[in-house]
Amino acid sequence: MFSHNNNSQTLWVGLSFLAVGLMLGLLVAGGNIQSLIGNTQTDVTSATDPEVDPDALDIVTVSTDDDAVLGEADAPVTIVEFSDFQCPYCHDFFAESFDLIKENYIDTGKVKLIYRDFPLSGHKQANLAAQAAECARKNASDVAEVQDEAYYKMHDWLFENVTSWSGQEDAEAIIVAGAKDELGVDIQACIDSGEMADEVNADLAAGRSYGVSGTPTFFINGKKLVGAWPYSVFETVIDSQL
Repeated sequence: MFSHNNNSQTLWVGLSFLAVGLMLGLLVAGGNIQSLIGNTQTDVTSATDPEVDPDALDIVTVSTDDDAVLGEADAPVTIVEFSDFQCPYCHDFFAESFDLIKENYIDTGKVKLIYRDFPLSGHKQANLAAQAAECARKNASDVAEVQDEAYYKMHDWLFENVTSWSGQEDAEAIIVAGAKDELGVDIQACIDSGEMADEVNADLAAGRSYGVSGTPTFFINGKKLVGAWPYSVFETVIDSQL
C-alpha cells in the first residue's frame, strides 16, 4: 500500500504507469490518438452494447429524398443511413456489417438502403468525398439504375480506400483518380463546379431536422438506431420489420 508521507516518489511512479496504461487502452479502443480526438470533437457515435429492443427505439418519419438506392424499390424494409465517408465508426459499419446486410437482406429483396450524406465539420475531407460520390452518380449515365449502381461502387471505394485519401493534402486528386480507375468516370469538372454541394448540404440539413447529431445514424423503417452496432443488432431490428 502506498504511504502518503513516506512513499511520495513511489506514488508518483505508480500514477505514471497508470497514465501510460490508460493511454495504451485508448490506442487499442480508438485506433490512434488523432482518431480519438476527432471523434470527440465531431460527436461521432460508437456502439458496443449488443442488446437492443426494437420496440424501444424511437420512430421518426424520414425522407429518402432523391438519393441513390441500393436494393429493390419495393423492398418491405427501408434503411436510411446518415453517414460520413471519413468517420471511423462509419467505416466500422461498412467493414463489419454492411456486406452481411447486403448479402442476407438487400440482395434477397427484403431491404433497400439509402445512403444520405452527413459530413461532420471536424472531418475536413468528408464533404469533398460526399460530393465526389454524388458526382460519380451524376456522370456515370443518364439511366437512374446505372447511376445508383455507380454511386454505391464509389461509396465502396471511398470506404475501402479511406486511408489513402483521408487527411491527405492531395485528397481530391486521389479521389478523382479513384473514380476514374473504379468507374471510368471523370468527376473533376463536377467537383470544381461545386454543383453537388447543395445536394450534400440538403442531406445534412435533413439529418439535423431528424435529430441526427453523430454518425452513423440509421432509420430502419423509421426506427432510429445510432452507432456502428454489430450485425446481430441490425438483424434483430430488420427482422422485427418483416
